[in-house]
Amino acid sequence: NIKLGGLGPDYEAIKEKVKKLKLQKEYSRQIKEYNMNNITVLQRLPEKPQVSSVTRQKALEYAKKIPRPKTFVMKQSDQEVKEVLAQAPAGSSFPPLPSLESLWNRHKKEKELVAAFKALHIL
Repeated sequence: NIKLGGLGPDYEAIKEKVKKLKLQKEYSRQIKEYNMNNITVLQRLPEKPQVSSVTRQKALEYAKKIPRPKTFVMKQSDQEVKEVLAQAPAGSSFPPLPSLESLWNRHKKEKELVAAFKALHIL
């Protein structure tokens, strides 16, 4: 009287699995209800005290009485800049600007130095 496996689905095994899943879902629902009723009551945070409108009005009045910091705007107009440049002695306070050719030569030399460092795996 041994029943061997067949080609069709095994309805008895499926019924057992469905019954087991229903029991699991029912148990999880009961645990969830218990936790919602008992645990969350203890974990509620205390409510923040309500700030009255009188307190807010006092705070706003106090904020109006505080002196504001002074802002310094250092913006010179074009005319002021021209006047300052006209008053300065010609070329005495500013160093001479290097020519474009000297800057280009310096760039090439520094480029060669960087290439040498890369070749030596220093950089």
